[in-house]
Amino acid sequence: MWQAKCTGSEHMALAMKVFLRKLGHALGRDGIDDVGAMMAYYAILALFPMLLFVVTLAALVLPASVIAEGTRLALEAAPSAAKALVQSMVDTVTQYARAGFALGTVMFALWGASRGVSGLMLALDRVFGRIERRSWLRRQAIAIAVTVALAALLTIALGLLVLGPMLGDLIANRFGLGRGFDIGWTVGRWTAAALLMMVVWALAFRFLPDTDAPFRIFTPGALAGVVLWLGISRLFGLYLDHFVSYRSIYGALGGGVILLTWLWLSSMTLLFAAEINAVLAELRHEHRVPELRRQLADLRST
Repeated sequence: MWQAKCTGSEHMALAMKVFLRKLGHALGRDGIDDVGAMMAYYAILALFPMLLFVVTLAALVLPASVIAEGTRLALEAAPSAAKALVQSMVDTVTQYARAGFALGTVMFALWGASRGVSGLMLALDRVFGRIERRSWLRRQAIAIAVTVALAALLTIALGLLVLGPMLGDLIANRFGLGRGFDIGWTVGRWTAAALLMMVVWALAFRFLPDTDAPFRIFTPGALAGVVLWLGISRLFGLYLDHFVSYRSIYGALGGGVILLTWLWLSSMTLLFAAEINAVLAELRHEHRVPELRRQLADLRST
């Protein structure tokens, strides 16, 4: 029994070493900083069309005040300058959305928003080591479908963040529930919003790269990526608040540069999460100790 425990511990230690070395090699090989810059560029081009489409969809079921407050809460982790810029864009789009958009305008916004998803598709193909075999029409259909799904999930998240407290107060008053319910309801509301974020990452990892991997909401990469993204966003905000002033360096372009930098950091975080899942997928087929030892020796020799 002691020998079995030692063997299991040895296997785990070897697996961790191989995983870290494979992850390091994958990060260097795929160049997630360069690919992340490409994704940030696509994200900037697709940001306004995506906001236009999401706000137009949300305006069908949510009042303008809920959209504005939900956007504020959803951007809580973002740097203040990027938050103000996106909030201003949402306010402008909301005014137009409430006045009514032509169907052609909405379809144009959907197409523009899906371009960012198409860029992410190419990036994830590279991370997962896939050669794109799907036809152009199929790729565009997937990009549009994922964009619509993301817009629907964002609308639901906005509703949870803002309408959740109102619904919680209604339930508490109706059934005479106390402070404990309020705390539990708040935790549950934010947990549900975080779960929706995990679903967004799961949709991206499953349907965008040309892979036959199963759909899983909770994956090690997604969990690590969400936590890392929150931490990086917070640290970047602290850096901007205490160490550098982009506005004094870039002037009126400061807010845009901050938004672009934050999108670049966010893109690299998503790619890092995808790299974790890709490496783990390889290791699932190579779990024997002799094979792990051989791979570790090969990696050390490179």
